[in-house]
Amino acid sequence: MNTPCTNLHLFVDGELSAPDAETFRQHLGRCPECEAGLRDLLQLELLASRALGTANAEPAPEPALPEKVTPLRPWLQRVSRAVVPVALAAGLAAVGVFHFQAQPEAPVDVWLAGAEVRGLEARLSHPMADRFRPYEPMRGTSSAENPLPLRPLADLEEREDFRGIAAAYALRGDWQQAESFLARAPASADKDNDRAVVALSGQRWEEALNLLGGALRQEPRHAQALWNRGLALRGLGLLKQAEASFRDVAALPGQEAGWKAGAEKRAEELRALREAEDARWRRQVRETWTQLTGKPVDAAYLVQQQPAVTRAALYEAVRTAASMDAATALLPLAAALDRLGEGTVLQDYVRDVAARDFRVRAPLAAEYARLVQGEVVAGLLERLRVSQETDLYVGALLHTGEAARDAEALKAVQRYAHGSRDPWLNLLAERERARSEEASGRAANAEQLLLATLRTCGAYNKLFPCAEIN
Repeated sequence: MNTPCTNLHLFVDGELSAPDAETFRQHLGRCPECEAGLRDLLQLELLASRALGTANAEPAPEPALPEKVTPLRPWLQRVSRAVVPVALAAGLAAVGVFHFQAQPEAPVDVWLAGAEVRGLEARLSHPMADRFRPYEPMRGTSSAENPLPLRPLADLEEREDFRGIAAAYALRGDWQQAESFLARAPASADKDNDRAVVALSGQRWEEALNLLGGALRQEPRHAQALWNRGLALRGLGLLKQAEASFRDVAALPGQEAGWKAGAEKRAEELRALREAEDARWRRQVRETWTQLTGKPVDAAYLVQQQPAVTRAALYEAVRTAASMDAATALLPLAAALDRLGEGTVLQDYVRDVAARDFRVRAPLAAEYARLVQGEVVAGLLERLRVSQETDLYVGALLHTGEAARDAEALKAVQRYAHGSRDPWLNLLAERERARSEEASGRAANAEQLLLATLRTCGAYNKLFPCAEIN
């Protein structure tokens, strides 16, 4: 619904007819909101005068703007040419429009520094936008509740503080404007960090991680980049690496106490989440394995309900089968899972195990079953290593984590995985290789290997339990 207040900008720009302008002038004398709005416009006029110089000066060419930028200066030019003449012609001095010169209003909170909470979990590099407050997720955008004031924004643009403007937009959830103004900022670690914040807002985790890597190469102790790196890694499911990044933030000296405590809290939450997810996965696999080794099960139902868990449980059921008949009974389930992967690797594996000499294999399979149940079986790895039951040896290496600690054990896992033609076993071999790199102090190599492995796993949709990669 139109009200007289909606005509303020038309009045200021001289675009109202004479009768409408007179009507608005009468309204202005009775409307505190319009009076305050015009006062703000006049303040902008003063800023525009400083920015634009004298009226006779040759205007400097405007720099080319990236797409979607809302340019501030042209609007201010229009205000500077229109506000004062129209205001004087309308006789607005009588209603106290110039009162602001004697009693200036308080500075506008461009970066929401006075808010009790922050709505952005990521950290921006601009000092005024990086003050600690408790985090409370944004509910959509907050532009209606916290409109962006134009005068200080124009002042920032005049000073070419494009990161400051981008931060103001980012805090209000206007990511297009934030990205556009960041494009105008000079290259720096701070700029890379803030561009990563924009990427995080769209859940572009790898893009954010690459930008943060650039920031940290320039400034290895960049607190905001380390914090945001933790968020990006968490988004990718690399919880252990995310935890380490937040612990790096907490260890930085001289930072605000709130950020230190916040980093420590997130690190502990990630550790607890990682341990809980690992325990949940092991429990689900063990329960499904127990089903497979008991009475006959509905293979189609299991595959439909939880294909990744069922696949992992099938490996354990085949390894712990005590006879040819027990192994062969798993063929229907292997076939159902193979149909998802459009291959025969699991059926080939079941048939290969069913052809083994169970007089030799059965005792080792029984010991392996104790390992799956969580027992520590002394000497089992060595007995399996010298046996011909390589699949049991590899399974035990994966269970115990020995492949990440011993180079020869890792080679054994890699050889078996490559020879199996099973993509999941190859992914697990790459995971163990990454863990080996991490154990050797080459964390950056480990992270890159894990990222590559996750990308490969993701291509298989829900066929494989990609969360198990980390």
